[in-house]
Order: sequence, then structure tokens, then C-alpha cells
Amino acid sequence: MKVSGQCLCGKSKFTATLKEKHFDACHCSMCRKWAGSSLMVVNASEGLEFEDDKFVTLYDSSDWAERGFCGNCGSNLFYRTKDGSYTGVPYGLLDDQEGFDFTMQIFVERKPSTYDFANKTKTMTGDEVFAAFAKKD
Repeated sequence: MKVSGQCLCGKSKFTATLKEKHFDACHCSMCRKWAGSSLMVVNASEGLEFEDDKFVTLYDSSDWAERGFCGNCGSNLFYRTKDGSYTGVPYGLLDDQEGFDFTMQIFVERKPSTYDFANKTKTMTGDEVFAAFAKKD
């Protein structure tokens, strides 16, 4: 399924191909600092294309991932693994956010105790995330 979205200023417009119509939340400290709270993303690993990538700026956030943001307005655009196996796009950037299910929360042990989501979702700790997505040789 194709979806469209854009940053706050509209200079970083994109289309993304999603396998499923859902979003997930990450509570790790990096995502919380980057997003200002938990990061809610759709899985755009099937494809993410920018109309013009002139304003897309990359930040090398870890040994395994990088984050993209709009160099004009600063909006967060994506989180992706360097091996290309995963690309998460902030759910709030989508032009149409209706009909999506909230399915999973990761790094739940790092979520501050000051908030909770009412939705029933699958949850994973950081250790469970790394075990599930570790490369198998």
C-alpha cells in the first residue's frame, strides 16, 4: 500500500510503501530524545521515496542505524538500519492517518512511568528486540 506524507514545512515530501497498515512505538532513550516522547512509526521498509531529497539530512545515530530529518524545518523523517532491512517513518508525517492499528511497543522497560497508552499492544523489552532482530549466521 502506498502512502504519502511530508515534513512540517512541506519541502520534504515523500511516498512510502507499507506492507501493513499499522504503527508501532519505541520507548528507547534515543527515540524519546529524537521525538520528544515515544517515537511512533510505520514500517516503510518496502520503500521510501522523496519527491526531492535536497533537504534530507542524515544523522549517524549508532553503529547500526541512521536518522533523517528535514534540513529546512528540522522535522524527523525516518529511522533506518544501515543494512537497509528496516525503515521507520514517523506516523505523524502521513497525510492520512486514519485506519491504522497500534500494534507494538518496544523498549518498554525504558518507558517513563509517567505515561501509559490505553491500547493493548504487543510489548518487547530491548533485550527481546535485539534477540529477535539479531543477524543469524
